[in-house]
Amino acid sequence: MPVLDTVVLFSAADEKDKGHERSVGYMEKLGERDFYIACFALFEFDVILKRRGYSFDDRMERYGLLLKDFPVSRKKILRLNPSVFYLTARLEKGLELDYFDAGAAPKLFSLME
Repeated sequence: MPVLDTVVLFSAADEKDKGHERSVGYMEKLGERDFYIACFALFEFDVILKRRGYSFDDRMERYGLLLKDFPVSRKKILRLNPSVFYLTARLEKGLELDYFDAGAAPKLFSLME
């Protein structure tokens, strides 16, 4: 099951990005049954926007465009729960993954259960 990560969000939002068309294609697949966006990806997206100095209005515009261009994204976000954070810490420790990458992966395990 494909779970889209932050790279896809940034690339889809930037027409100058070399992976823009491919990322838009992935975002359009959110209408398919098994495609989702990792909640951690949205969280990381917002943290990076804040760190890069985007204003409240700029960030609201980004999310408004996301909803306008990909309305199904509202329903295709994988939810967080305590087991996701448990598995995130486990993956960070065991596989030495980055926090946000580790946070995107646990939902895959919980969907398979």
